[in-house]
Amino acid sequence: MNEILELQTNQVSFISGLMAGFSLSIAAQILRNHHKSIYSTITLLMFTLTSLLFVVALYIDVRLSIEVAAITTFSMPVLEKISQVRAIGTASASAALFLFIIAIGMLTWLQGRIAGICGSLLAFIALLFVIIAKYKIDAIALLLHG
Repeated sequence: MNEILELQTNQVSFISGLMAGFSLSIAAQILRNHHKSIYSTITLLMFTLTSLLFVVALYIDVRLSIEVAAITTFSMPVLEKISQVRAIGTASASAALFLFIIAIGMLTWLQGRIAGICGSLLAFIALLFVIIAKYKIDAIALLLHG
């Protein structure tokens, strides 16, 4: 039933839509402002992929929200199917978040070597915190849901 509550609150849809737009706007700025280099090309592709992965998560949540909008009770097989489809969206959004952090680290290389090293270090620290938080949240979910 948590799946249905999450769909009704549209949390994933909101964040995915916001992050997709943000990633795409960064990609557009890279296209407009930077000369062709390996760093700008890789960074552009990373932000583009990030945006697309967030759009996948957005599509899944919005489409499922529409499908279940007026339904109040769900059979166990339906809940299992919803959970399976949402797992695709969650994996897509998670991959996009990790890629977004890495792309931010890559973005700093466009400013130069020192900025690139510092930005990569900061992105690594942020990624480490997200990974630690993910495992701790997974452990809590396992305790809650068995």
